[in-house]
Amino acid sequence: MKIQASEIARMIDPSTLKIDTTENDVLALVDACKKYEFICAFAWPCYGEMLGQALKGTRTKLGASLSFPSGQEPTEIKVKQAEYFVRIGAEEIDMVMNVGYLKAGSFDKAEKDILEVKKACRGRLLKVIIESMLLTDEQLIDACKIVMDCGADFVKTGTGFSDSPSTNHHVEVMKKTVGNNIKIKVAGGVRDINTLLGMYVRGAERFGIGLASAIKIMEQARQHEGGIDLPVL
Repeated sequence: MKIQASEIARMIDPSTLKIDTTENDVLALVDACKKYEFICAFAWPCYGEMLGQALKGTRTKLGASLSFPSGQEPTEIKVKQAEYFVRIGAEEIDMVMNVGYLKAGSFDKAEKDILEVKKACRGRLLKVIIESMLLTDEQLIDACKIVMDCGADFVKTGTGFSDSPSTNHHVEVMKKTVGNNIKIKVAGGVRDINTLLGMYVRGAERFGIGLASAIKIMEQARQHEGGIDLPVL
């Protein structure tokens, strides 16, 4: 079975989320979105309006990173962020779970945090980041169940800020837990086409990737004019 480069582009959420991101970095992100037709783009909140305006007329949606990268702001602040992102036209919102609540067993607090943000998103697509590389398998399963029960659209492996990457094992555990009830997004460590495809066949449907790696992956994909053979598990 083969997959086309154009299909891969529609699975990639490119981002420029370095600590020293500048307006020029955001403009480079927009240029790449115009060239490759990525599905959704992300920058720091201070550049949200600029990014949204620059993406008008393209096939790329405006995404927003909420409570990024720690997830430990008060719920009230997360809600205000969500309201702001909705106001500036974000179509997809990626929020970070309060992983501290999860690891302490305070599932009710973790759930309330997500539910309040979901309400403030007013129907926009919501992805919840659980930082899987910091979790045991049992905690990973619990996190997926919380996200699923809260009605989010995606559960997402990580922010990309942890030292360890997302792995095939994380995707396998998550897919076994959520089935087809919600979708899986991977972020953190996806820097080449083989890694992306290996996770795709295991159940990941979206990939958050830094701009340089997103461009690299698309150039790798475009070398296969007739499509790329998917790995067999």
